[in-house]
Amino acid sequence: MDSVSTYSVASLAWLATQAMPLIIWPSLVSTLLQVDGPAYGAQYSAANASLEKYFARSLGLAQIALGGLLLVLSGALPLDSMTNALDASNPTPLAIAAVLVTALYHAAAASYSYSRYHTTSGQTAHLLACLASSALAVFGLWVLLFAGEKNRRVSRRTGADKSTSGWPFKNAEADKKKRR
Repeated sequence: MDSVSTYSVASLAWLATQAMPLIIWPSLVSTLLQVDGPAYGAQYSAANASLEKYFARSLGLAQIALGGLLLVLSGALPLDSMTNALDASNPTPLAIAAVLVTALYHAAAASYSYSRYHTTSGQTAHLLACLASSALAVFGLWVLLFAGEKNRRVSRRTGADKSTSGWPFKNAEADKKKRR
């Protein structure tokens, strides 16, 4: 399994882990995250509860859809036999775009969880969400930077990577060999 597929599966697993409680028991999540009693006090009505359930379940389904789209667009879940014939070492532009969007999502979710962790006097759920989303954001950045490294150009004579440049630092050893 290549790095893009690994990221896709890990991202889907985290999004599904977040989505399942939202879909199965939406009022549990809001109850666990309340700081001091009901948020609306005596004015909290059945209409607000049904709206809360609707938004929680919609968010859960959207998270599963985001993870599924990432799985399909990254090529980890092939849709036809043509996808299997493609070289798995180089990710497609769709895979890179999907990883970029989800890595940005995980970075935004991590920053939101971090801010909620500090404003709620340190609830552990927000800290764990921040750590998991941060790990996936960093992993996504790593995939964006280093995916497809199998086909880099390496010199047969020196073993050096030809895709690197000398800017901003010069390779003094290579310059000495060129002068001889």
